Amino acid sequence: MNDTPTRLLDAVDRVIADHGPSGVTLRRVGTEAGLSHTAAAHYFKDKPGLFAAYLTRAYNQVGERIEAAAASTDDSYQAMLDAAATYAEFAIESPSAFSVMQRLELTHVDTPDLWSARERCYFGVAAILVRQQEAGWAAERDIRDLIALTWAFVHGFVELWVSGPLAAPYDGEDFVATLRRVFDDLLSSLA
Repeated sequence: MNDTPTRLLDAVDRVIADHGPSGVTLRRVGTEAGLSHTAAAHYFKDKPGLFAAYLTRAYNQVGERIEAAAASTDDSYQAMLDAAATYAEFAIESPSAFSVMQRLELTHVDTPDLWSARERCYFGVAAILVRQQEAGWAAERDIRDLIALTWAFVHGFVELWVSGPLAAPYDGEDFVATLRRVFDDLLSSLA
């Protein structure tokens, strides 16, 4: 099995951490991966192609976590809290990927694998919310509105915590536990 593409995508993590997304070049990624400076171009063609693969991997990792949260319990309310927590954990464990996941200008947005990975996340969240709605929670609300409200809240909370503005007021508190508590309050208010 050829692990060169994986090595290159792992190198993107390190390059973003050291130089930011604007510092990602095919040459730098190849060198960081310990490969030829042309390796990234060989596998991904160009910088947007490299980012398409990188973002696809990140979205699939998040989608896998959301699906695991949904499958881990029969309690759909708990699954919503677990999915939010796992999103926060991804941001902590993969800060470089999290920092560019919404930066579609970096990539070829029409890449089918990227669209599929993004839809995996959306439909993973939707499945949990539909299950909870079927149990009576927020039954009169439009499911699209619920997806938008919950996803926007969780992403915004995580983004603001990771980038600093929310971390300071909650200094000393556990990030994931705080998100779970505040998200629980939001979910209760939506019921």
